[in-house]
Amino acid sequence: MIPTFTFPLGFLSLLAILGLAAIYLLRTRSRRYPVSSLMLWVNQQQAREGGLRVERLQTPLLFFLELLAIILLSLAVAAPIIRTAQGAIPLMVVLDDSFSMLAGVDETPKSRAIAALEEQLSAQGFNPLRNRRYAVRYVLAGTEPQLLNESARTTAEAVAQLDAWRCLSPFADLEAAISLAAELGGAKALILVLTDDSPPELMESDRVQWWSFGIPHANVAFVNATRTATVSDERCLLEITNLSPHVGSTELIVRMDDTAAKESVPPLHRSTLEISPRATRRVFLNLPPETPLLQARIGNDVLAIDNEIMLLPQRRKPVLVDVRIQDARLRSLVEDALASTNRALSAKTGPELVFLDDTAIADNSVEAWLMRIITESEASAYVGPFVIDLTHPLTEGLSLRGVVWGAGVKEQFMGTPIITAGNVPLLTDTEQFTGAHEIRLRLHPDFSTLQNSPNWPILMWNLLQWRASQTPGLEHTNLRLGDVAVLRTKPGITSVEVASPHGEIHTQPVLDRTINLKAGVVGIYEIRAGADRYTFASNALYQAESDLTAKVTGRWGDWGEATLRWWGYQSFAWFFLMLAIAILTLHLIFVKRET
Repeated sequence: MIPTFTFPLGFLSLLAILGLAAIYLLRTRSRRYPVSSLMLWVNQQQAREGGLRVERLQTPLLFFLELLAIILLSLAVAAPIIRTAQGAIPLMVVLDDSFSMLAGVDETPKSRAIAALEEQLSAQGFNPLRNRRYAVRYVLAGTEPQLLNESARTTAEAVAQLDAWRCLSPFADLEAAISLAAELGGAKALILVLTDDSPPELMESDRVQWWSFGIPHANVAFVNATRTATVSDERCLLEITNLSPHVGSTELIVRMDDTAAKESVPPLHRSTLEISPRATRRVFLNLPPETPLLQARIGNDVLAIDNEIMLLPQRRKPVLVDVRIQDARLRSLVEDALASTNRALSAKTGPELVFLDDTAIADNSVEAWLMRIITESEASAYVGPFVIDLTHPLTEGLSLRGVVWGAGVKEQFMGTPIITAGNVPLLTDTEQFTGAHEIRLRLHPDFSTLQNSPNWPILMWNLLQWRASQTPGLEHTNLRLGDVAVLRTKPGITSVEVASPHGEIHTQPVLDRTINLKAGVVGIYEIRAGADRYTFASNALYQAESDLTAKVTGRWGDWGEATLRWWGYQSFAWFFLMLAIAILTLHLIFVKRET
């Protein structure tokens, strides 16, 4: 392989050879001087390394070493490169994985992007190095960037790997995906972005091309949907938005369970909605108790994923509570606060949460949590400032400003402090080795206004919410696409089976009785944990992603002709530099020997 010199002007450094020749042509003129002794002279020989007297050119070995060093350094300065035979051009393709890429009837931005990429990879004239191929790797741009595949070196292989591009993310973080692509691809990798949005204002890199395949469309979409349970029935809220500059009309049909295909069964609700431009219509429905899965649909348009939602019953898990406080006043305060939350269910056997006073004895249940309220004879009224651990589940929403808290005065108190008045702990938490908690609350009602403030029921609500989150079951049954479902399993469960809405089943291990499962597709998920079954729904409820009015088509950026022209070449200057260093080292050895 013959090297190519990218900086020919570097050969001008060969003019240094004329200076070297002049050194060896000009000799030192010496005169005789009589001296009394030569013992003070170190070098008694005549210097011949240079001077002003022209003599016959001397060509010792040192001259040829210096000449060779000049030539090698000149070659290195000329920046030689050689064609390498290794690898292909690394091409990092960033794929917009948001669900707006599925908008369209005959063609979608996703299908147009795949066709354009296949044409680009197959084009022979596109690659300036005709005998080269691209090594294609994909990065999915979703809520978090994700590497999709290993390198594909043929067009067929690269297109086949796009089957994993599903476009089901609620939004696309393209900047994070481009950063990941640049890091994984290296300094010389080319980056191609396939999306339906316009690029950021500043995109000056000669390594990035931005291709957009979006088409502006009008779209009517569900943007919010909830089910709320009350004592007697359930309520459902549906929000439908007209994401267009014109008045839109759509039909809303709400059915129960799988009756959508049964025309003989009338729907729960049917109406035609006229919605102003960029406006939202809210529909409230009263559902009978024990209503199963609820399905709501609007009319078909260019984006199908946001035209249907499914809602499962959202029932808060009640907490089995046993109040064993002997003091009648304290017992009444606790029972009234628990009743206001509508989360507590009285249970004398198998309680999950037990309220005790300082004289009651707890049983040996390993599952029951304890809330011990301690009234001390030696007490004081504290007006603050109170130090609150805001990271603890019991303190969410608490504001003790203006509250007088009556409690004991001892600074030593069992448990980790959650709320303190100076150095005096008022509320502490102790976790047992079984995972159960014992909460200690110091309260003297005679010196306190805490029980008369909103903080009292808030504290009880937080306690029940915290306890319920640690009982088996799902925290939420209706999620947005991309959210994480949190399931607390029963003791002894080491793994669960997860059935996705598409019917795919996979096994997921359970760590610390908890699993976190991302709702990656729209539909109903089922989790099988031993004999128990848990289901949750995932819906595409994102107004920003359903808005198609600002989508564009275009191409921005250029990989640069210079970048592509020299692709596949490698600098060879290091070879000449290493030879020059070796020659100069040899030159130094000979000089030392002569001296």
